[in-house]
Amino acid sequence: MKIATWNLDHASNSSRPIAAQMEQIKNIKADIVVLTETTDKVNLSELGYACVTPHKNEEYGKYWSTIWSKWPIIHQIDCYDNETAVCARIETPSGDLIVYGTIIPYHGYKGSSGKSGKWVEHDKAIVDHGNDWRAIQDKFPGIPFIVAGDFNQTRDGSKAYCSPKGIELLTEQLSRNSLTCITEEDFGAKGKLKPDPKNKGLYRHNVDHICISKSGIQDDGVGVWDHFTEGTYWSDHNGTYAELAFPNTR
Repeated sequence: MKIATWNLDHASNSSRPIAAQMEQIKNIKADIVVLTETTDKVNLSELGYACVTPHKNEEYGKYWSTIWSKWPIIHQIDCYDNETAVCARIETPSGDLIVYGTIIPYHGYKGSSGKSGKWVEHDKAIVDHGNDWRAIQDKFPGIPFIVAGDFNQTRDGSKAYCSPKGIELLTEQLSRNSLTCITEEDFGAKGKLKPDPKNKGLYRHNVDHICISKSGIQDDGVGVWDHFTEGTYWSDHNGTYAELAFPNTR
């Protein structure tokens, strides 16, 4: 199977061409796609996907996260925050799979009080996410579990965008939940991402991640795609995908 995740940077035809974003998603040919910062206008049903969404943020008017699947969605699973995160049990040819899509707050989010300092809400949300992952896995034991979305932290050793405490906290929560982040590679250094001509010719350090449960899922390779082409910017995030396999449980 192939799973992909991409932050669409608020998905707007006026600044981020939705048609081009959807064409890129079509070209990736993933079985499951987790999109963040997206909108009703990004409708993958015409590409053969079914969807589960969190509650729409009325002030934002869009969705922080969505899950699109070419396989049947058995049911949606409640999350600790049903605006930020979305979770679904999916029927695959090899057996059931649970996918959790989310966006962890960026460094400048000030929280509901509007007074939180930089990275405070980011760090807090990591612990909340970890507790949610544990609760869901305890409720559905033995089912392969995948977390994907915008984590708002680089995990490739560059420290290009992160709080050191946040890196440590997420590492702890992944370990606690028997999850492996398979997108910690420095993709730019390995030539998998092109230098960004609008950003001093620097390549992007990835913050859109995919994590898999250590038992039951095999990582068969990870890839990425650029967030721009020939001067057109689809998003301010590159996308990531992973080829995965797990034993047939049917």
